[in-house]
Amino acid sequence: MVIALVLCITLFIWMIMWHVYGKQNPSSTTYRTSTTEFSKLTEAYIMQNMVGSDNGIPIVRPEPNTNVFLMAEMWRWSPVLILEKDQSYKFHISSKDIVHGLSIQPVNMNFQVYPGYDYLLEFKPTETGEYKVICNEFCGIGHHTMIGKIVVIEKDEDLKLYGFKDLKKPAGKAAAKKNEPLTEAEMALMGEQVYTLKGCGACHKTDGTSLIAPSWKGLYGKDEHVIVDGKKTTVKVDDEYIKESIQNPTSKITVGYENTPMPVMGLSDEEIAQVIAYIKTL
Repeated sequence: MVIALVLCITLFIWMIMWHVYGKQNPSSTTYRTSTTEFSKLTEAYIMQNMVGSDNGIPIVRPEPNTNVFLMAEMWRWSPVLILEKDQSYKFHISSKDIVHGLSIQPVNMNFQVYPGYDYLLEFKPTETGEYKVICNEFCGIGHHTMIGKIVVIEKDEDLKLYGFKDLKKPAGKAAAKKNEPLTEAEMALMGEQVYTLKGCGACHKTDGTSLIAPSWKGLYGKDEHVIVDGKKTTVKVDDEYIKESIQNPTSKITVGYENTPMPVMGLSDEEIAQVIAYIKTL
């Protein structure tokens, strides 16, 4: 009993000392926010900085000494982050739905992530490598699949070591700097970002396969068989058809996909134009 009491007192004192002198103290800077507001901030940040995608998750390579947004939701972390060794970043972390746990492995850093709060973490990676972001707070049936990724590099050549190839320059940031209209190539890149962020890839593939919705590969300019007012007809896939399909998906239903209705995505005219530019490249 005496040994157990001494041990408990020692651990209690050590907890206080670790909070003062430890290297993993939780952030003392926290902002109140809403899930809607933080989602919009994260999406805007990704649109400005996205350089590619990894299995449908956007890849972002932020500049050192800048703000970085990381969103937790059932059951993924977004975006994938490419950071530079010995450079500092300010992480803004929040949850889109329920409580999650941010655990960076194998360095064993652990933080709680609550919806409605923006946690600001000062982050400076000191070793190169690929780190997994694990949710250590049970969040439902897909909890075990909630694995994000942070890659720390020292030079650009290191990207190939982690399977990153053909990363692109952020079109949104380039357009903002030059204050000019987007080129067709930049429009297509922004369209790819919309495709990734809005989850279009869950139904519309870009590799030619089509399970629950038509593939976007080779779609533009194609004669598509559709159903209009219960009758079959053929239409040419052009700008107007794609725009109508996004804004009013039930007006023309592709033959063979009558049982998988497309939801209204609520894209702006600018985003629709970007998606059309992306489809043209496929």
